[in-house]
Amino acid sequence: MSTFLGMPGIPGPPAGAGSELSGTRSFPAAAAEALADKQLRRNLRHATTTIRAKRAVAVAEVPDWEALRDAGAAIKAETMARLPELLEQLEAAVTARGGVVHWARDAAEAGAIITGLVRACGAEEVVKVKSMATQEIGLNEVLEAAGIRAHETDLAELIVQLAHDKPSHILVPAIHYNRAQIRDLFVREMPGVRAETLTDDPADLAGAARQHLREAFLRAKVAISGANFGVAQTGSLVVVESEGNGRMCLTLPETLITVMGIEKVVPTWRDLEVFLQLLPRSSTGERMNPYTSTWAGVTPGDGPQAFHLVLLDNGRTKVLADEQGRSALHCIRCSACLNVCPVYERAGGPCLRLGLSRADRGDPLPATDRNHRWGRPQRLPPRCLLAVRGVRGRMPGSHPHPRPTRPSPRRTYASPCRKPPAPERRSGGDARRRLDDGQRLEIRPRRPRGDRGAASDPRWPPYPPAPATPERLDRGPRPARPAGRDLPRLVDPHARRASAMTGAREEVLRRVREAVGGRLDRPPMPRDYRRQGSHPRGAEALVEQFIDRLEDYRATVIRASGEVPGALRAALTAAGVTDGPFLHAPGLPAPWLAGTGATPDDSVRDGRGLGEIAAVITGSVVAVAETGTIVLDASPWCGRRALTLVPDVHVCLVKIADVVQTVPEALALLDPCRPLTFISGPSATSDIELSRVEGVHGPRTLVVVLIDDRPPQ
Repeated sequence: MSTFLGMPGIPGPPAGAGSELSGTRSFPAAAAEALADKQLRRNLRHATTTIRAKRAVAVAEVPDWEALRDAGAAIKAETMARLPELLEQLEAAVTARGGVVHWARDAAEAGAIITGLVRACGAEEVVKVKSMATQEIGLNEVLEAAGIRAHETDLAELIVQLAHDKPSHILVPAIHYNRAQIRDLFVREMPGVRAETLTDDPADLAGAARQHLREAFLRAKVAISGANFGVAQTGSLVVVESEGNGRMCLTLPETLITVMGIEKVVPTWRDLEVFLQLLPRSSTGERMNPYTSTWAGVTPGDGPQAFHLVLLDNGRTKVLADEQGRSALHCIRCSACLNVCPVYERAGGPCLRLGLSRADRGDPLPATDRNHRWGRPQRLPPRCLLAVRGVRGRMPGSHPHPRPTRPSPRRTYASPCRKPPAPERRSGGDARRRLDDGQRLEIRPRRPRGDRGAASDPRWPPYPPAPATPERLDRGPRPARPAGRDLPRLVDPHARRASAMTGAREEVLRRVREAVGGRLDRPPMPRDYRRQGSHPRGAEALVEQFIDRLEDYRATVIRASGEVPGALRAALTAAGVTDGPFLHAPGLPAPWLAGTGATPDDSVRDGRGLGEIAAVITGSVVAVAETGTIVLDASPWCGRRALTLVPDVHVCLVKIADVVQTVPEALALLDPCRPLTFISGPSATSDIELSRVEGVHGPRTLVVVLIDDRPPQ
């Protein structure tokens, strides 16, 4: 049983018609049950207050936060105005780099496309990255009906899946469970877990999930992900995550399928410098998520060798066509609106039905689903991160002065003085007005049947006489069938599939063009935020800030004051690994590795082989001081992506000359066509009562060795 969050006066779905986002249960009934659950209310209060406090601290560190918000809102507005051309540009860029783009008009079509792709790979199971788009289309249920098992790999999503529950928050889907409940769930549902050995310590619970999913990662042929952003200019897709499960899914399987709503596209690579600063701080309250992955199509010899991108409409074009509702498509799923919502804090996600809720605007039903089924597009929450300037509301800590908020949707769609008429009331009122007006409804006598009485009634002319001979219906002899053929030629199934894909593509683009229709303004693009730091690359102040940020992430930092081999040996000792085997990226200088016992990676080992490696040593291409982030580009200097993912210890060499101050400076130095991995500390999770645990699916230990190769002053 799920929850329907209808507006007053707007009918809910018929019985049994609830979708993945709307549900079938009334809000008052679900709210009464949730409010009676004291444990649930304690869990929610602890989680929302903790996240709010973390976010306030992270935002306060950014002096140009409001300028970033303005830039993000302008980028989204420009994206909506140029959406048709940007989608075509994204498709061309992905295709040029070896990917295949599919278009889905609705949830059913998206599910059919993905099911067909999985079956074509001969797979009976898939691993999944947490994705609101796949939750929206009910993908797990679709795959299950097709006999395909879907493994949720995010810790919170795994908890929800094992409990046969639904997510309750965008950021922390299992926010309504505490550690004791999770421990009991793992003992009951997770194979191989014994009650005598498993405690309710978050580190033990995360370790059980790691062991449970590691085998699934290593044997899976197909992975399914969402995308936080898609860059039209380069064809790059972006996934922001913390645990390393996203990197596992994006790196190890042979085939990757990404589902992305059409509103997630951004025009240029440069635009990411805005969103990669806004999203982590407003969502998780961190300077940067532990892992951010970008890729463009297929990289030969590194990662999945087949990539499919499914562009999803599912009602988004109807929202885009609505003058007031289209701003809902600006949402970047940061979930900050949930953390300040008093309704959510008391009733929670099981009542509000899903983390896609919009409780701050009084109608938490997702825009795409409501518009798709009842034609009621929704508005952006007044407290949303990217609400346009002048109409956005005040997020605690986001701005010192409140701004006017948008008109309440309850006043817009359901005035308390006059409820919107139901369809039956509208049709009945129309008929009543016509019946009351004699001029509108001319009552005429019924025509007599047959010819009886027609001749004597001057109002009705007689029926025309029947023709003497019936007219021939055939148009000559049927043409002879070609010799040697007993049956008509069948349509090639591949051609039929291609025709269906083409039809969906043209239909979605037609809808987008009609929704945009030249009516959307392209506001000026403000770039008033900092793009250049106040210190040059490699400045000592940046190095100190970089070290401070890394230590906040509980990474180990060693500064090579003399020879590099000695620093590397010290790094391995600090990580607690003295016995190999060790691997290193093939592009590192051999003299630096003397005495470490490391051998070059030959790219032959698969995920299982890499799991036997004690530690890996790689380089990096750039580092960001403000966020404590190192960036790897899968070059010989940095090594392939799986090399820094599967082993438990990662030792990374960072040249001091490569340390920059800001995220925009780092993005300007990177090649967007290469697969990039942004690393900010070890893999981590806070999904269990928001207690941070290092080492979920990625390396448990990160050691950074700073090498001073600057020329002497």
